[in-house]
Amino acid sequence: MNSNAVKTRKMMGEYIIYYDGVVIGGLYDNRLLVKATKSAQQKLQDNTLVSPYPGAKEMILIPDFTEVTTLNDLFELIKNDLKK
Repeated sequence: MNSNAVKTRKMMGEYIIYYDGVVIGGLYDNRLLVKATKSAQQKLQDNTLVSPYPGAKEMILIPDFTEVTTLNDLFELIKNDLKK
């Protein structure tokens, strides 16, 4: 994964994750959550949808994010969905 493509920004005690300048998810209560775009939902059909905080849109929980190549592909899919 190109580390220059991934950036974080602290916001209200949590971290927002940007990929190539596009918000694709965040770290909320020590959980990696990504936006539930069409492509992400297709790729992660078995993953749980959770709300990062009360009243927020549900996001996809990534329980094990040790596989870097999978994250790179996932982040790229989400970015492309959001840029349409």
